[in-house]
Amino acid sequence: MHADPRPHVVETARPDELVLLLFGGAVRFGREAVMAFEAGDRDRGLARIARVRAILHELDDKLDRKAGTIGRHLGAIYDYLLRRLDPDSVTAEGTREVISDIETLAETWSVLVERRDAELAEA
Repeated sequence: MHADPRPHVVETARPDELVLLLFGGAVRFGREAVMAFEAGDRDRGLARIARVRAILHELDDKLDRKAGTIGRHLGAIYDYLLRRLDPDSVTAEGTREVISDIETLAETWSVLVERRDAELAEA
């Protein structure tokens, strides 16, 4: 989840795998932002926060909110995370909390994908 994906990995990934790659990128950039903030380099931290925000916007834009409550709930979670990463008020501690939330989303998503794959294999 934390390594840079190679182009062929992205090109051949299923949509559910792409979501995991996006979560991984958000975590990586979030950690880089924390390190920059702690080193006193707010500009570099904000640049990394901008990347996390771009990923969250991408995930939010691809949601089908008409497909059910899960889409609406994920949208609300993404909105919350984006508010926590507001460039005017973001901190290292707040970013750590957002990273933790994204890691939880990634773990949950991974379990759901594994279960779905197992069900499809049994069919």
